[in-house]
Amino acid sequence: MEKRKSYQELLKEYTMTQNKNNTQEMQWYVEFLLNDLLQQRHERELRAAIDQALDQNDRKAFKRLSKELNDLVGY
Repeated sequence: MEKRKSYQELLKEYTMTQNKNNTQEMQWYVEFLLNDLLQQRHERELRAAIDQALDQNDRKAFKRLSKELNDLVGY
């Protein structure tokens, strides 16, 4: 014979499932935010290095860094 779950047991299972879903959503959001921050930092570093290459008239470094920046931002 099949045992029927009480309302309290069902509510507990539902709450646990909701908490798990909320945790997964929060983890996804945090990963997205961190990846975005890392990309912004990398972009700032590349722009600073490009400025430095321009100041030093280093055409080779400028081209390499510009290509890397374009690849990063999707131009």
